[in-house]
Amino acid sequence: MILFEWGTYNALSTLKQAALLGTRITEIPPAILSRRISQDYYENYKMMGEDYFTLILAHGPYYNLTSERGLKAHLTAIERATLCGAKIYNYHLGKKIGAGDINVQLEILKKFRDVNSEMVYSPEPATNEGEFGTLDEIEELVIAAKEEGIKIIPSLQLENIFLNELGVYESDDLMEASERADVKWWLNILERMDKISEDMIHIRFSQVISIKHGSRVYKKRMPLGMGYPPIEPLAEALSTYFVNNSMEKIVKKILFIYTGLPEVKYRDLIDIYATIMKLSIDKLMSKKNQKEYGRFYVSPKMEEEEGNKDQ
Repeated sequence: MILFEWGTYNALSTLKQAALLGTRITEIPPAILSRRISQDYYENYKMMGEDYFTLILAHGPYYNLTSERGLKAHLTAIERATLCGAKIYNYHLGKKIGAGDINVQLEILKKFRDVNSEMVYSPEPATNEGEFGTLDEIEELVIAAKEEGIKIIPSLQLENIFLNELGVYESDDLMEASERADVKWWLNILERMDKISEDMIHIRFSQVISIKHGSRVYKKRMPLGMGYPPIEPLAEALSTYFVNNSMEKIVKKILFIYTGLPEVKYRDLIDIYATIMKLSIDKLMSKKNQKEYGRFYVSPKMEEEEGNKDQ
C-alpha cells in the first residue's frame, strides 16, 4: 500500500522530468490556468499527465474569489483544468467580506459545480491576514458544501495553518509559534481535518519566513531547512499520521504537494519525501515486529546504546 502520493507544480515542459524523479502527482500551476493557451496544450497536458502520473491536480489563479472579475477567472480556470484532466481544484477563498461569508462561499461553490460537478474542490487556508479561511471557517464550509452534494475536501497548506492558528500575523513571532507547533499540535490538526476529509486527505507544504511591510506581516517561501515551521516535529507527526492511517480498516488516500521555490523544488521535495518515509518505515517496522514478535522494532543504534548502558 502506498502511504502517500507526492508531487509539485509542473508545466507541460517539466512533466517528463517530474515523472523521472518518481513523483506520482502533478499540479497545473495557476499561470497556465490564468491565461489563454492553445487547445493542444491542454489536451497534451492531459494525455502526458495521465500517462506519467496517478493524479492531476490544478491550482486556481490568485484572484480575489469574492470579486466579480475574480470569480469569472476561476470559472474559466476550472474549464481549462478540466481540459487538462484535473480531478482536484485547489483554490484560495479570497478576502473576508463580513457577515455571511460562509453563504457567499457556498454560493461560489455551487457556481463551480455548474462548470464541473465531478471535480473535487479543495479550499486552502488563508494565505495572508484578512483573508477567509481559518480552520473553523473551512470546517464549516466543507460541512455545508457536503450537505449540498458538492465534492469537497480541505486543502491543508500546513505553513498557512501554522501562521494563522498560532497568531503569527499578529505577533510576528515565528520562534514562539515554532515552540508551540510540536508533534502533538500537528497531530491534532491532522486528526481534526481527517474527520472532514472523506476518501482522501490533501496536504501541502513549504517553509516560510515573515516579511513585515508597514503594520502587516506577509509570508515568503524559503528553501527547505531555511524557514518555518521546523521540519522535525512536522515530519514526525506526518509519519505517525500516515502509518496510523495505513492501519485503519478504511484507508484514506494521502496526497502531498510540495509548494516550495521553483529553483529548488525538486531537490527539496525529494528531501522531505525521504525524511518522512524514513520515519514511516521505522514506525511500520515497529508495528510489524510488535505484532509478530511482541516487541517494538529496535534499530542497531538503539541496541548499541542499550549495550553501552549495560556496561
